[in-house]
Amino acid sequence: MPVQRKGKPSRKFATVLWKFRPLTAKQHKALALQKKRLQTTKTSTFGRTLRARQLVATLYGALSLQSLRMLLATSAAYPGKSTQTFFTCLEKRVDAGLVALHYAPTFRAARQLIAHGKVTVNGRLVQAPGLALQPGDVLGLAPEAREPVRAALRTLVERSAAEGALLYKPLQFEVNYKTLEAIFLFAPQQIHYPTQLEPELVLLSFR
Repeated sequence: MPVQRKGKPSRKFATVLWKFRPLTAKQHKALALQKKRLQTTKTSTFGRTLRARQLVATLYGALSLQSLRMLLATSAAYPGKSTQTFFTCLEKRVDAGLVALHYAPTFRAARQLIAHGKVTVNGRLVQAPGLALQPGDVLGLAPEAREPVRAALRTLVERSAAEGALLYKPLQFEVNYKTLEAIFLFAPQQIHYPTQLEPELVLLSFR
């Protein structure tokens, strides 16, 4: 999942959602207290489903309820388990692809690239961050955006190496790092999140 530079959502959900910077002892204590508070507070089914939906919306860059409803309607057209197809549709979004490729550090940054006309799919400029990628689509960048993204990628690789962290390449893309063109191969079936999600509760929140 992406790097994010805001700690407030992590405090809300009592877990580190993004590795935005090392936490201080005070922040670790605050998260522990919030986690204990959530565990000892009785929550209604409505509250649990609402929280599950809010967590998903937060992880994908503060998606609106309308966007989530549209994704749910789209996922219903695909065969398979509804929870799986819903999350697969989330991962097929152009902004999610930019974040997975590390072309953008956050969903907000990805949407800024798109809004400024710096992102292409099959050679055409993209205007909608929620555009769904299909197998064979080529996700790329406008020429003027490539060098800044290359520089950011180099910095990310160097920082990860210095910290002894692994930088994973997204399996759903075949990437040419010289041109920064990425072919979308398939929608990921296994998605790893920094905290436990309850997919059934997410879908239940729309009923």
